[in-house]
Amino acid sequence: MTEDNKPRLARLTTLITQLQAGRIITARAMAQQHGVSIRTIYRDIRTLEQSGIPIVTEEGKGYSLVDGYNLPPVMFSEEEANALITAEQLIARNQDQSLAEQYHRAITKIKSVLKHTQQEKTELLTARLQIRSDRPLEKASHHLMNLQSAITNYQVAALDYKSLSDQRSQRTVEPFALYSTQGNWILVAFCRLRSDFRAFRLDCIQSLHVTNQSFEPHPITLQEYFEQCRKKCLPTPDIPLSSASPNLAENQNHLNMKTVKIEPFQLIGISVRTTNENGQAAQDIGQLWSKFMAENMLSKIPNKVDDTVYSLYTDYEGDHTQPYTTILGCKVNSLDEIPEEMAGRSFDGGNYVKTTAKGDLAQGLIINHWSKIWATELARRYTADFEVYGTKATNPSDAEVDILVAVE
Repeated sequence: MTEDNKPRLARLTTLITQLQAGRIITARAMAQQHGVSIRTIYRDIRTLEQSGIPIVTEEGKGYSLVDGYNLPPVMFSEEEANALITAEQLIARNQDQSLAEQYHRAITKIKSVLKHTQQEKTELLTARLQIRSDRPLEKASHHLMNLQSAITNYQVAALDYKSLSDQRSQRTVEPFALYSTQGNWILVAFCRLRSDFRAFRLDCIQSLHVTNQSFEPHPITLQEYFEQCRKKCLPTPDIPLSSASPNLAENQNHLNMKTVKIEPFQLIGISVRTTNENGQAAQDIGQLWSKFMAENMLSKIPNKVDDTVYSLYTDYEGDHTQPYTTILGCKVNSLDEIPEEMAGRSFDGGNYVKTTAKGDLAQGLIINHWSKIWATELARRYTADFEVYGTKATNPSDAEVDILVAVE
């Protein structure tokens, strides 16, 4: 085989895999992926057809295989096989039992089609690979697989749910999406009881029944859902939404504030310089949260202490009427490595007043709590104030967020 033939052979193998995936794919998409012309793809398709592979051409749409036609399994490269073994270790440490069980079954089938030499190497790697975590290796739920099926089949689900505050309720929901954060799986669903979207931690679901009843798909993407949530709970500091309470001392006591000492710390994250004038902060900080979530910034922060997210307000030019900087990121144990698109800062710590906001983030929890803080007589330093989004904030509908305000 000549060197010129090798790239084409690899491309043909990839095209077979794509067609076998069961979806229609256009010549343009294939050409862009492989860096060749559309005419080259046309020649590749003819070559595959001449080899006896029944390819269906749908005018104006693309190519697919004849329904029901199966090809022999494509062999994995050594790197691909190693990636699967590594994923097996990672998934085994996730907190949902159903995912771990189903992946184990799938990987067992995949291993059976590997070449003998690959099987020996995967067995060796399995014995020499270990994923460690500070979190205990325990399964907290068994519902992920059933909920994935309910999402793709648009099936209504009935939940027996117990919140983190031990409030129990029966919910009928239309499952919409799933995401994982802080080691917990979260279900986003349209709750028929509340007539709105709600988020449910899978480890708080006491029982789950996926019914045969179907529902109409919701005309919204997951990213649009997150954007709506951010607009509802946008934590911009020092912009009172309502008039101050006539009894400031009573309002301060109601917040259950306590004075704490914060040790010096370091933070790496993405930042924006903004101002509260003309609502600019609402737009800027909303875009910052959008970028943080959409680009998975959490995974890009080096030397993290943990996955707790901090929304920090600093560099005040004066009080809240002057420009300030917002940094969205994590505490780190070193600032030696700061990605180009991020900012790293050290803070002195000091005396802080701590209060905790509890409730539904989507119902303006944070901004409403800030408005109560503004109505107090705190002797603020305007150095660095921040919110802490830890493990108790992973369920947006039943969250606990600590707010710390620097004081004299």
